[in-house]
Amino acid sequence: MVIIEFFVGCAGTGKSTLTGIYRDWLNDQPELYAIAINFDPGAMSLPYKPDIDIRDYIRIEDVMEQYNLGPNGALVASTDLTINFLDDIKKEINELRPNHILVDTPGQMELFAFRSSGIFILAALGGQESVMNYLIDPNLAKRPSGFVTAIYLGLSIQTRFHVPQQYILSKIDLLSEDETDEIITWSTDFDKLENALNLEAKGERRELNTLLIQALKTLNISGELLPISSINNIGISDLYQSVSRIALGGEDFSELT
Repeated sequence: MVIIEFFVGCAGTGKSTLTGIYRDWLNDQPELYAIAINFDPGAMSLPYKPDIDIRDYIRIEDVMEQYNLGPNGALVASTDLTINFLDDIKKEINELRPNHILVDTPGQMELFAFRSSGIFILAALGGQESVMNYLIDPNLAKRPSGFVTAIYLGLSIQTRFHVPQQYILSKIDLLSEDETDEIITWSTDFDKLENALNLEAKGERRELNTLLIQALKTLNISGELLPISSINNIGISDLYQSVSRIALGGEDFSELT
């Protein structure tokens, strides 16, 4: 059995760093062989060496010249054009024969999450058997309103792909222990989140906060965030255990290979 994980999140949330650190950690475990795939054609540099790299198939400069596009337009076009190389990517995967595949998506999350190419990529590589790792920016999550924004953005991704999704509070090395604990508490106790929101806002904004929290309660998405620091190597093993519970019903993947 092969587990495939996609890493999504806003620019700067640490997707690429986590992808590389996590791959190395997995490959240090018995019976596991993980590969990392870079699906960002516009990446100037990466903190790890991809096992498979979309930049080997498509170059932003070539797209700019061929279609007479500026940098931003070429990035969008290049991301859409990646679907033309999915058969080649799958061939590379089959040659490597991994049992764990990590997909590093474009830095600009909307290029993967909200364009049709993202749906095609997920369907071709893992389909409904995939796990989506959604990274939340710690600086955004420090404020209650920012945290709610991040959660709703995550919900939009779940709605888009309809696969199991792990919510990750990334870069906790940028937070104090108290800040981390408070954010984790908000993820499991929406009443405390609502109280924190109401300290930020008055009047109509407070009424909106109440409606937003009621919607979260109705959706019943409450689940503790997974705190991770790639820099300090915190939470990496917890991510593996969480994915195992999601994909394999709680069994350790290495025991099934």
